[in-house]
Amino acid sequence: MEVVTNSTLHMATRPPMSIGAQSLINSVYIFGIINNLGALGYLFGSEHAPKNARTSLVLKCLAFNDLLAVLGMWTQMNLRNLFPSVNNTHWFCVFRVLWRSFGLGSGCIVCVMAVDRWLALTRPFFYQKYITVSCIKKAIFALWVTDFVLVCLPFFGFGLYFNTKTSKCARYKKATTPVDIAYAYLYLAFGALLCLCLVLCNVAVMRSLTSQRKTQAKNQKVLIRRISKNRDLTASACTTEEIAFARVMLLLCGVFLSCWLPQLITIPVAQMMECNWFINIADIILALHFVIDPYFYVLQQWKWFQSLCRKKPGSRGNSVKTTTHEELVTL
Repeated sequence: MEVVTNSTLHMATRPPMSIGAQSLINSVYIFGIINNLGALGYLFGSEHAPKNARTSLVLKCLAFNDLLAVLGMWTQMNLRNLFPSVNNTHWFCVFRVLWRSFGLGSGCIVCVMAVDRWLALTRPFFYQKYITVSCIKKAIFALWVTDFVLVCLPFFGFGLYFNTKTSKCARYKKATTPVDIAYAYLYLAFGALLCLCLVLCNVAVMRSLTSQRKTQAKNQKVLIRRISKNRDLTASACTTEEIAFARVMLLLCGVFLSCWLPQLITIPVAQMMECNWFINIADIILALHFVIDPYFYVLQQWKWFQSLCRKKPGSRGNSVKTTTHEELVTL
């Protein structure tokens, strides 16, 4: 294996990972890139894409964020395999830290989506008056900037990312000094707050959906929400499409929590013991999250997914009439 001379990278003759393992992992990453590109193509070009501007915006942001996350992980892996000595360079460690922002960025966007659905289903008056496309953009931008500032703190001495003694990249989870350990737990706290927000919003959404189903069974009619210049908004009503998207959100949040909680748990575990195998498993689960995520907001157009999220075509819930003065709110 060749070494780095005068800071020049040379091709490695024996990569640290077997050819079979490289091929398998590359296939998974390429599959994830195709999935996210397909999701973006669907959201931008399909006639069946969500029509609601707020819903469309958050889904596009999520697909774009996940695409960048997968591209970053794929690039890092191949750089390490082709040029093993790159792990000893400072610029590569900086690249790893910067790209970490897209990992937490996915949670920020899903959190905005969860809050959006919670307000839409439980606070329709407030939602229609204050939650605009501009408001959604500001919320996503504010959370992403917070995320970016958090991941960049190690560049200013708060957090571990480069071991000056060994001249190698270091993981913030394995910090040893009090300042670096404090950063690791700050990162844990931010991720835990996102997860807590998702749980609380989804519990509220499930309670709202359960309450609406009971009301529908009692009154034997479908509750729908209409926007009219001449009518007030019914507080407890929502469209079939909004209920469908709320159920999709439950799946998205469930997948996010399942993939992110192991990643957060590795922080205190790494502080207590040597657990490289557990950290590696958590990393694999997180990588799979970005690969499979597009299915949960694109598959809703497939027949089996429609049967899960929507009522049957013959049910009264789908026989909705509109007039010139009433516009049905759809996705």
